Amino acid sequence: MYTKWQIEEYLTRINYTGDLTISKDTLDALIYAHQCGVPFENLDVYDFHREILLDEDSLFEKIVTRRRGGYCFETNGFFCRMLQSVGFDARPCLCRVMFGLQYPRENLIDHRATIVFLDGQRYFCEAGIGGAMPPGALQLPPEIKISEQGERQTPDDTLPGAGEQLRSMGTDCPEGCWQEMRGEYFCVRTIEQNWYGTIRKVNVSRDIYDDPMDRRERLEVMFCDAAAHEIDFTALNYFLSQSDQSMFRQKRVVNIRTPEGYRALTNRTYREVIHGRRTERELPSEEIPLTLKEKFGIEICENLRKNK
Repeated sequence: MYTKWQIEEYLTRINYTGDLTISKDTLDALIYAHQCGVPFENLDVYDFHREILLDEDSLFEKIVTRRRGGYCFETNGFFCRMLQSVGFDARPCLCRVMFGLQYPRENLIDHRATIVFLDGQRYFCEAGIGGAMPPGALQLPPEIKISEQGERQTPDDTLPGAGEQLRSMGTDCPEGCWQEMRGEYFCVRTIEQNWYGTIRKVNVSRDIYDDPMDRRERLEVMFCDAAAHEIDFTALNYFLSQSDQSMFRQKRVVNIRTPEGYRALTNRTYREVIHGRRTERELPSEEIPLTLKEKFGIEICENLRKNK
């Protein structure tokens, strides 16, 4: 758990000036401030081939003291621990980044996020992937069980009055309910037993990345609501940060949300969305350090890997 001083330093790092009341509003504000203040970046993995440390002190030193970002196991891991330190009932969850893939078998478990329990509801919190992720806590629908015949069932839908029971529990976000957040729309759908998907309405003019299938809705991330623990990410982190088969070792990826849209750097390609208008250009290698500093707040002294 982080100390009061460390919490205050983190809040300064993300320019958060609100209170820390344990509420949905506070949770939304912290997620948004983190997305705008801490970039997703894999420079230590791709450019420098460093070991990625996930202990509390190493994460604080990198993200707060050195004002760097990190990839998902760093940024979301740090954010989950910070939420716990503030007083939220938060725990990590295993995820698959889908980015338009349709079936779980198409990608390995390669990501982590956070589930928060608050006022009798569960919320999916994504603060560490960059790009067009929910800028707030995404409410989960009631738990759905999958029968052997593949039919979906709520926990007590075989009992009389099941619908009234769900309403009495205060559930106001059924399966597939679209939730509006800062002008964007997201929902949660059950994919398979214990696995949910975050679905985003695609807006081509506002998206930082192209969707080759030109869809109106896209499965972005799958996440599991089964209990997970910090030790579960040790082997995943080692493979994804050290193996040449890992996407993070194959290309440079830097993303951050801004109040006006998004910024992204993929190898030497810089993209920016401002109020729904996207621009894109290839950067010469010598311009990348300055772009990292001015656009993402990352100061790098070492030489970056050369991209073609």
